Amino acid sequence: MKDPTEIETRYWSSSRTGGMDREIRRANARLRHFRGIAASVMSDAQALWQEIWDLLQDSRSAEEILDGSNSSACRLSAGEASSLVLEKLHLLGVLIDYAGRLCEGSIGDLPHKEGEQ
Repeated sequence: MKDPTEIETRYWSSSRTGGMDREIRRANARLRHFRGIAASVMSDAQALWQEIWDLLQDSRSAEEILDGSNSSACRLSAGEASSLVLEKLHLLGVLIDYAGRLCEGSIGDLPHKEGEQ
């Protein structure tokens, strides 16, 4: 006959391993979720950066720039472009700040105030 403690130990080990497997699966699911959110935020930030970059590009040729000619194909006035770029830069800063706090694990903490580190 087997020793009763051996059976109990074997049962305890297998149930403990099952619990560890469940925790590993849960941790992997959380990591996949985190990676999905981080990838989405960074994709949005990169798309916004591209919009800003495109707004700041000069449609004139090098010769036109050197001659100092104004572009007749300008999409927005200088004031509109400046306002739009500033708005997009602010949004880009918000996205980058969120991504940083997401990676630090401080998303659920107290609200983040602008200008604080």
